[in-house]
Amino acid sequence: MLRKATAIFVLIFCFLQVKAQEAPRTVKESAYPEMYIQYVPLAMDLGLGFAGAKSKHNFFDRFVMGSMACISETVLVNVLKYTVKEERPDGTSSNSFPSGHSATAFTGAELTRMEYGYGWGAGAYGLAATTAVLRVAHDRHWWWDCLAGAGIGVLSAHIAGWLMPSVQNLLENWGVYSFFGTSRSPLTENLTVSALADPFSNTYGAVLALRF
Repeated sequence: MLRKATAIFVLIFCFLQVKAQEAPRTVKESAYPEMYIQYVPLAMDLGLGFAGAKSKHNFFDRFVMGSMACISETVLVNVLKYTVKEERPDGTSSNSFPSGHSATAFTGAELTRMEYGYGWGAGAYGLAATTAVLRVAHDRHWWWDCLAGAGIGVLSAHIAGWLMPSVQNLLENWGVYSFFGTSRSPLTENLTVSALADPFSNTYGAVLALRF
């Protein structure tokens, strides 16, 4: 089932890429809806808590985590853009790979999933996928640019999640939480390490579990 869904998604990208090259771009990029849709998943991550959705972190920590994810995504995208120097489908520039809009959208989508669960995450991922499809439809990216951008977005969200406990400790030591009149959110237990002993073989070890 997953393979079929992936194949269909790739075929849609390819179809849109062919259709995009049949007609030249006649409107300004600022008029494209994905220019704004890309930020909705990030807004969901920050704002759903105010709408009553149960979040894992308070607003301050969501803001810090989101900021780290966006910084990571921006660095990764721009390093690749100006290293690979792939020409865009419409020939306007040579910074097509990867798609920054897709990376931004999928960063927000994965943050939303991590923060609120798969229910809200599914909606955020739908918006992120829409952003990617529209970038191809508007002749601004090849489909593999958007696929790479999606991967970078998801990775960036997890980089922020991995760094968050250390950053919380640092902010607490600096008195930032006290300054803003808030408290740190409980740590998300993504990493678990347990001791392991086998009495039959008289060996010892450890079990490491990473949940994401």
